[in-house]
Amino acid sequence: METHYEILGVSTDATSDEIRAAYRRLAKRYHPDINHDPDAGERFIAIQQAYETLIDPDARARYDLALRGGGTAGPHDPFQRYHPDGQTVRMRGFSWSGQAPASWTGRIGVMLLLFLGGVLIVFMLVLSLLSRAVFGGRQQQDS
Repeated sequence: METHYEILGVSTDATSDEIRAAYRRLAKRYHPDINHDPDAGERFIAIQQAYETLIDPDARARYDLALRGGGTAGPHDPFQRYHPDGQTVRMRGFSWSGQAPASWTGRIGVMLLLFLGGVLIVFMLVLSLLSRAVFGGRQQQDS
């Protein structure tokens, strides 16, 4: 597995200007709009990810620590942010799909809770409009 330094072709003690210059050079070469090679898109994503990690001092320090063996690596690598088949962000412990209740009682309870919350919001909006109509008109007449 290539490191971010190898992807950008810079040394581990490269300055931010060197990292930025390497990124620009490689981004121009591998950008999918310019390079029509099927692997260019994946390579461009890897270049962009390497740049985003190395240009941020905090992320770079965490990455260097992980390279030295002081952090996690492997399938849960915190610096692996893209799936090979697309640009889906992967974050440890996060999922867009929530845990659905297992029983029908729990599902009905969730639906009832959402319904009552919606009714409460509508009730508060109507009450707000009525109070504005009643009390708002009196304040304008006093002025």
